[in-house]
Amino acid sequence: MSKLIVISLFIQVSLATVPPDWQPRVQGGNMLYADKEPSDGRLMASVGNGYVATVVGSDTQYISGVFNGFSSKTPSHRARIPGTLSISVANSTPLGSALDLERGVFYRRSVLLDAQNQPLPVNIEQRWYAHRALRHVTVHELTATVVGSSGQFSLSLSVNTGSASSDIAFKQGPQTSAYTAFVGATDQAETNDSTTTTVAVVTSNIPASIALPNGTTTYYFLTTFRTSLDSQDPVSDAVADYENAAAQQTQLLDAHIAAWLQVWSARMEVTGDLALAQAINSSLYYILSSVRPDWPYSLSPGGLASNGYNGHSFWDCETWMYPTLMVFFPDVAASLLDYRFNRIPGAEQKAKSYNPPYAGAMFPWESAFTGEEVCPSWAATGTYEQHISGDIAFATQNYWYVTRNVTWLRDVGFPLLEGIATFWASRVQYLNGNYSINNVIPPDEYAQGDNSVFTNVVAQYSLQFATEAGKILGVETNSSWPEIASGLVILFDPTLQIHPEYAGYHGQTIKQADVVLLGFPLDYPMTQAVRKNDVVYYANRTDPAGPAMTWSMHTVAWLELGDLQNAVQVFNRSFANIQAPFNVWTEVADGSGTVNFLTGAGGFLQAIWAGWGGVRINADGITFNPTVGPNFSAIKYSNLHYLGNFVDISFDSTGITFQAQGAIDGATALAVTAPDGRVHPLSTTPLTVPLGRTLLAAASA
Repeated sequence: MSKLIVISLFIQVSLATVPPDWQPRVQGGNMLYADKEPSDGRLMASVGNGYVATVVGSDTQYISGVFNGFSSKTPSHRARIPGTLSISVANSTPLGSALDLERGVFYRRSVLLDAQNQPLPVNIEQRWYAHRALRHVTVHELTATVVGSSGQFSLSLSVNTGSASSDIAFKQGPQTSAYTAFVGATDQAETNDSTTTTVAVVTSNIPASIALPNGTTTYYFLTTFRTSLDSQDPVSDAVADYENAAAQQTQLLDAHIAAWLQVWSARMEVTGDLALAQAINSSLYYILSSVRPDWPYSLSPGGLASNGYNGHSFWDCETWMYPTLMVFFPDVAASLLDYRFNRIPGAEQKAKSYNPPYAGAMFPWESAFTGEEVCPSWAATGTYEQHISGDIAFATQNYWYVTRNVTWLRDVGFPLLEGIATFWASRVQYLNGNYSINNVIPPDEYAQGDNSVFTNVVAQYSLQFATEAGKILGVETNSSWPEIASGLVILFDPTLQIHPEYAGYHGQTIKQADVVLLGFPLDYPMTQAVRKNDVVYYANRTDPAGPAMTWSMHTVAWLELGDLQNAVQVFNRSFANIQAPFNVWTEVADGSGTVNFLTGAGGFLQAIWAGWGGVRINADGITFNPTVGPNFSAIKYSNLHYLGNFVDISFDSTGITFQAQGAIDGATALAVTAPDGRVHPLSTTPLTVPLGRTLLAAASA
């Protein structure tokens, strides 16, 4: 047997350089430390709460849902708000910085300098955070400690506001000795039928210098945001938010940390590999910083702190980021589907825009505020990449599988499914006894052709589950949907024993994961031999400069096939795009492309639970078939959500352990079917079964 090669692609910081009070957090995988911040500002950490976010130190901040620009022409993009809390202490030198992933706080420690750049007995700690509980509030705290001296010292402060926004013409509003308000509206509405968005910002007046008293003193600088999306009087509400936050400024940090700790009650923990633990936690942190359950404005490939891909929502959300949220944070996942549900009219408008027009809900390749197509007009993907409607239907199907929430299915899920199935039924072409979907761009965006195998499978699933959902609800559905689904062309090459990517595909280089997605997440029926053939065939034809998420799906595939050697090799490639020191994801491993590329983070996280955990979600339950990796000894999934239950699942070389942690009212009782076929009721008492395929499902009556 050949030796298993394990490669670590993480850059690890020596704990000897980490301040002693931070070492436990770094060792626990909950903090990332840097003795020197990155010179490339793109790789700086960000703070966000799903409503507002910014890269620390940048001159820009963004509010989720606030876009400027007309349709596909400008195009619509995130509206830039000048920075307000990018505060620097000019007469200091940094000692070290840290991003606390679990608490959602960025720290910078420094020492004051004299005119000759010599250190003075003044220690400084700055803290940045977007308040998790008070979504309209961002905070910068500065604590200065004069150590054992009665000298006179002062801080010289500067704020990186950058240039005026080209998206919003801000004008000054109310001002006091403590704060100044600014208000403006976005320059262009997204469509002729939509309106611009008014944005109000209230921010602390930041002095040019502060004379320090002896001892330790903390200074609080706040910014609050309101828009016409959530306020009839944004200025007054932003002022009220500011005054409320200022009145409790000494308690803000504790309340913020408590809110983040509540979020982190669901998580994935790895034992024995610190760098991997940090990668998992940072990937989750950056995704959770960009979305929240009470603000349904979806996720974009570059996250909320970036205008990458104009802040638009693509298939990246439902296919790459959503699945982990669905398993561990179903309220957040529901908000992502609410975003699509609320934009069904935009999808219907897109369907009608074709000649001849299609019916139903054809979701745009790129979506922003209105849900109409905002893909730049020069890109063919906006017209031809259509599998996204099927991706949304598949996400809807899986949400039903993990919740069985009939009210949600009736009110949100079925309208999505019905609209999408109606679109596919109008989109197919009937020829020689089969149905085809011609002239599309598949997930491999280097290509365009007929009968993309991925597109046709997600279309088939859309039609099948829309029919099933109708039966569950007692709603009559289109009788043609099952016939179209069963008659769709699903390409297969009997000689090569692979699925061709599209009709006429002959081995050309592909951009990213495409056919390999049939095995996971789609779980399309095939033999293990065909599954392996697909993986090997397309791995050799994938552009090495393609985006980050491809190799996560290859990791899942090799683990499913029981090939640990290949799994480890591609798993290392799956997180090669994490850039030190703050684990910021880049679209391409060389650091180019969109930053912070949350699509890659989402794919990587799926490799942790669907790959190493062997987790599969289907109509019958959730199956687990875990593999212990060479660099870690155990993985724990805390508060995995299924049918209203919160369940801890952990595994190591000795077995899989299940333990109930709680449930919502009306939750379904669960049972565990062990590899030997014996069924055990799930309870708060830990249950350990041998490694092997294990089913968590509703208990029999």
